[in-house]
Amino acid sequence: MAESKELRTRIERAIGRAERELLDASHQLADGINREAERLVPPISGDIERLVDDIFDFAERVVRGQRRLVNDMVKAVNEQTDRAAKAGRAATKRAATAGRAATKRAGRKAPAKRTAARKTAAKRAPAKKAAARKAPAKKAAARKTAAKRAPSGPTPSGPSSTLPHSA
Repeated sequence: MAESKELRTRIERAIGRAERELLDASHQLADGINREAERLVPPISGDIERLVDDIFDFAERVVRGQRRLVNDMVKAVNEQTDRAAKAGRAATKRAATAGRAATKRAGRKAPAKRTAARKTAAKRAPAKKAAARKAPAKKAAARKTAAKRAPSGPTPSGPSSTLPHSA
């Protein structure tokens, strides 16, 4: 029985040693696999970091491009505004100098003498106006005479439209 106890302890020690060796071997295998995997294939976190960096770099380039575009657009608008203002000032100056020149030319000329035909036309104009004023009065007189000539008194169709109605 002593031998069986000794044999059991030896077997248990061999099993424990084998377990430890197996555990150490599996750790060494896992470390080797990790080393080779990192050497051949970068870890996912590194890929994600690189991807995020690329995205941020791209976004920064886009923002810089947009800023440049907006600055160029504002600069172009300012230049156009300046050109339009200069053109407006030049046009105003041209119009003002043309107006002054016209008044100077008109002021230097002697007034033209009226011809005989114009004098008679000017004398006749008041007569024409007086005749035009009298015309409505003639029309009113014509209406009155027409009303007098119309038959007075009731007609078969009813009272005359020219007579006032009695209440």
